[in-house]
Order: sequence, then C-alpha cells, then structure tokens
Amino acid sequence: MADLEDRIRRALGRVIDPDLGRSIVELGMVQGLAWNAEKRVVSLTLQLTTPACPLKGHFEREIQARLVEELGEGWRAEVAFSAQTAGGGSTVLPGIRNLLLVGSGKGGVGKSTVAVNLAVALAQQGARVGLLDADIYGPSVPILMGLEHAKPQVVHQDGRPLLLPIAKYGVQVMSLGFLVPAGQATPWRGPMASNTLRQLLVETQWPELDYLIVDMPPGTGDVQLTLAQQFRPQGALIVTTPQQVAVADAEKALTMFQMPLVQVPVLGVIENMAYFWTPQLPERRFYLFGQGGGRQLAEKYGVPFLGEIPLLEEIVLRSDQGVPPALSEGTPLAEAYHRLAGEVARAASRLAYASAPSS
Repeated sequence: MADLEDRIRRALGRVIDPDLGRSIVELGMVQGLAWNAEKRVVSLTLQLTTPACPLKGHFEREIQARLVEELGEGWRAEVAFSAQTAGGGSTVLPGIRNLLLVGSGKGGVGKSTVAVNLAVALAQQGARVGLLDADIYGPSVPILMGLEHAKPQVVHQDGRPLLLPIAKYGVQVMSLGFLVPAGQATPWRGPMASNTLRQLLVETQWPELDYLIVDMPPGTGDVQLTLAQQFRPQGALIVTTPQQVAVADAEKALTMFQMPLVQVPVLGVIENMAYFWTPQLPERRFYLFGQGGGRQLAEKYGVPFLGEIPLLEEIVLRSDQGVPPALSEGTPLAEAYHRLAGEVARAASRLAYASAPSS
C-alpha cells in the first residue's frame, strides 16, 4: 500500500503548474488524496490559486495522463477543485487580497465597461469581487451596473460611520455616483479628489474580497499617485484601443505605474474595441481603429497582452440597460470577457508567487 501511495505521489509530482513552473505537490495544491486499488480510482481536491483559474481542464488532463503513465491503463482520476486566492493584501485594506487598478491614458477607450465586465466575469467564476468607481469626475459604474438610483446604507463601527457597498450581479459596488445627484458636476481640485477617493476606499465596509477592481479616472494625476503610494495595489491593468493616439496615451499610463515613486506592477494590456464584428458576417473582422496597437505596447514593455475585446452593438445596448454583457452566457462577447477574467486572475497569481518571500 505504501508503494502505491509513493507511486501516486510521484505521478502527481510530475504535474507542473504552467504559470508557476512548479509541481502541484511542491506547491501544496494537492489535498484530500485517496485511492481505491480495486476500482483503480485516485481522488483528490486541487486547491487553485484563484477561483477564476482557466486551467482546470489542463490540470485534469495532466493528472489523468501522469497517473496512467505511472500506474498503467485503467486507472482514472476524480479531481475536485477548491481555491485560495493568492495575493499580498494590504495593511490599509486587510480583507482585500488583490487591489487591482484599471487605468488608461485617455478617456473614451471603454475603460469603465472593461472594469465592470471584468468584475462581473470574475464573480461568475466564483471569486469574491468588489468594484470601486474611482473615476470621480465622471462616475459611470452606476449606469453600467443598473444602479443609477441606488443609495448605500450607513452603519457604525467602532464609533465611526461606514458605507455599505451595494451588491449586484455578485459584485460589491461603491461609487461616488451613489452620493452625488445625477447630472451634478464635481469640479474638484486634485487634493480634494484624492481625499474623496481615499474616503471611499477606507470608509466603505468591504467584505473579504479576492479582488477589488478599481475603475480609475483617465490620465496620470493625483488620484493615480494617491492610490499607488498609499494603498500599494497588487497590480494595474492598462486599457487601450488599437488606435495609435490611444496607445500613445496608454503608454504614459503604463510607464507611470513603473516609475520609482509609484512601482505598481503592470499585470498586462487589454485591447478594447479591437475590431468590429457582426453575426451577419461571422467570418469578417473590421479593424475600425487599426490593428495590434495594444499587443505592440505590451511587447514593447515586456508585459502580458491579456486579450482583445471586440466592438459589438450588444455592448451599447446592454450597457445602457445596466446589464453587463459578461452575463450573456455563450455569446462571443461574454466569452471574451470571461477569457480576460481568467488571464487577469492568472497574472495576479503569478505575480503573488513571484513576489512572495522564499521559504
């Protein structure tokens, strides 16, 4: 029996996590290992580094193949999955494992739409997700989430008032748009904007979260510096369209996060409105804003290219209705957002392990 256990563990030790470059045994991912020699079944639970891991099928195939390789034909694996999200957390926001900023160099590239649908897709894949609308000059998350008339409740904890985020589509949402009447301008100077953002972050009673997605204002100003220096985010995501004028501004946002005084790891570049596609011409892609600008930016700075989001009429229609397209299961657009969510989760996990102190 001991020999069989050794052989099973040896087989599992040859299954390598492609993101982390180490075996699932070495990483401590294998739990609840059991076997039935008579039925030739090995069962185990694999603890992933994120609920949104897109590699479940890969791990199942690899475990099955390595067991057959070691034990012979007829053996099969029964794999269940759990998750413990990797992330450094924050002393300021201790219940949040990953604070991720979604930024861009300029407005009009669909950054807020990407942030909303990324949050929804991560939540649909099992992660605990929050969404903070930090675009305090023009908060659009309430419209995109169908929460235009929502008002957060106030609770008191340790003698101080805290805002309760509003839950919708499995996401915990907070926005200045909940606190300012619709249509009212917020013409604040830089320090006022930064202080307001800080209050939204620390005076919201966030539950424990795997990811807090922050929809940033465009540009490279006070709000970005405040978040980076005071909250030490785990990573930043850069959104751009393929158009060169957008890429040029996105490059400024990317290099800002890499500056010595900022030092927020860039998890990757997302190319939004990459091409126009219509079901009437399924074999055609129309590159209205050029082609490959986001990928070229990622390659130039050696950061991951996280994917393309097409430009579809569905985005406009559903966003105006407050129903994120990521909810439309089985559609090309939802699939694109869910692939993006998986790539973002993988990038955050890789970074967490790379930056963790060696034992």
